[in-house]
Amino acid sequence: MSKVKILLTFAALISAAACLTGHSAFTGYSGAPSSNGTCTSSCHRQTSFTPSCEISGFPAVYEPGRQYLIRITHSGDRPINQFNCSIRADSNGTVAGIILPDTNTAVYSIPNETIGVHWQSAGHDSGTFFWQAPDNGVGPITLYWAGLQGNRSFGADQQIVMHALQHETGIEPIIDMPIRFDLKQNYPNPFNSITIIDFSLAVAGDVTLDITNILGRPVCTFTMRGLEKGGYALSWNGRDLKGNTLPSGLYFYQLTAPEGKLTRKLTILR
Repeated sequence: MSKVKILLTFAALISAAACLTGHSAFTGYSGAPSSNGTCTSSCHRQTSFTPSCEISGFPAVYEPGRQYLIRITHSGDRPINQFNCSIRADSNGTVAGIILPDTNTAVYSIPNETIGVHWQSAGHDSGTFFWQAPDNGVGPITLYWAGLQGNRSFGADQQIVMHALQHETGIEPIIDMPIRFDLKQNYPNPFNSITIIDFSLAVAGDVTLDITNILGRPVCTFTMRGLEKGGYALSWNGRDLKGNTLPSGLYFYQLTAPEGKLTRKLTILR
């Protein structure tokens, strides 16, 4: 065996040891800044079936200090063998907020990745953990999740990255707004820093407000779950999901609710 082949074999052994992150003892591979990367992309590389892992409960816009229940599930094929998850501030990559374990989950801390979360034991169909959002001033944050569904010899890898903006003024109910399904023109319009979007619901339910550019590409999404019927005022700071300031131009905002969809235009003027 040549020297080159020996080196390659040794590197393969190291990779094989690292790729056991599908097991509960291996941590720190969520893909977050300063983590050990994602074992799912560097080691397993299995695509025996289409991955179907999902994360729900992580807000597109978070309220500082609020606690959120995050749920991990899958919608098809094998259970989730193991995952690593971390939530970081976009500005400097530091841990954002506090993670508390709940159903089937445990918190881990290692030098390269503190306050991460994974399964308490390998192989579950679903589980939950609590995330307490950081205090005001942290700004945009990102959730990093990497997991293995099935097993190393027959499984599917998946990586999920989710962004959240800090809500600067919150969504406020409007007491005297007529109770009907309606989407008002934003004000001020055009705007530079903050604009207000009023809408009302005649039926309670989950609501999404999507903002897209003139090409129809999404730039920001607000997901609001379990709203009661009535009027609401939502503020937007003219930034995308990564916290970047959007350029001047024409944009569209669409309200999706149990009653249907409504769309209007807005203009950013820097």
